[in-house]
Amino acid sequence: MKTLLSVRAWAALWGGCGQTEQPAEPAAPAEPAAPAAPAEVSAPTNDVIVYYVWNTAAPDMTDEQLADIIARWNARIDAGGYDMGANVLKPQFETDDYDLIWVLLWPSSEAREAGWADWNANQEDDWNAELDGALSYKAENVFSFKPVGGWDSNLANVPVGGTFLPNFSFCKINEGFDDTAFSAFRGEYDAWLAEGNEADYGYYIMEPQFEQDDADVVWLDLFADEAAMQAGTDSWTGTDLEAQWDAMLACENYAFVATAIRR
Repeated sequence: MKTLLSVRAWAALWGGCGQTEQPAEPAAPAEPAAPAAPAEVSAPTNDVIVYYVWNTAAPDMTDEQLADIIARWNARIDAGGYDMGANVLKPQFETDDYDLIWVLLWPSSEAREAGWADWNANQEDDWNAELDGALSYKAENVFSFKPVGGWDSNLANVPVGGTFLPNFSFCKINEGFDDTAFSAFRGEYDAWLAEGNEADYGYYIMEPQFEQDDADVVWLDLFADEAAMQAGTDSWTGTDLEAQWDAMLACENYAFVATAIRR
């Protein structure tokens, strides 16, 4: 399996691409409970939408305080009866743009719209007052994506409190290649994955729901842990697939540690 090993500031690719739509939670945001997709190049049949919200934390915030905020946020989501999941991502690289990303996992547009309507009407003001600056975000730093195919794994079922390693690759297709070549690569890659037992790995193609001029492909790799990532590196390095990838795509790569906070 492929691994993404370099890390640079995410803002280089997402800066200036903020959306005008307001998120459901002022402090909230995933990694996404990404949709299942078999070993074929096809779009999922569901309507999953994933929101990534860049959050700035108070300078003195501790892990215990963040855990308390998560627990109180979950209580509000329970009270509202919202149909959603959530993760928190912490960057494994230096950036001044955020301290963490709160990820909202909506199973459908209908669930998202219902959750937002209730939150904005009944909880938003109280939650902002309760946070009192402990976490904050700007509306332009909310980014939504739809998973449009990939390779499912057991990582879709990581329980609350469990961790995993998302790696994002924002890629431009090099001259001489096109979407057809990329689809052919994916077919070969999926067939290669099918030959092994990749329970600790999955990937998804993430389609931006906003204007994204800096990348032709957004590829999300998911690893269960460092051991799975190292195994992926070992199996991928030196393969013909790696050579195809390097020839076809020029990528910027970003590594995170994710914690599942709602399922």
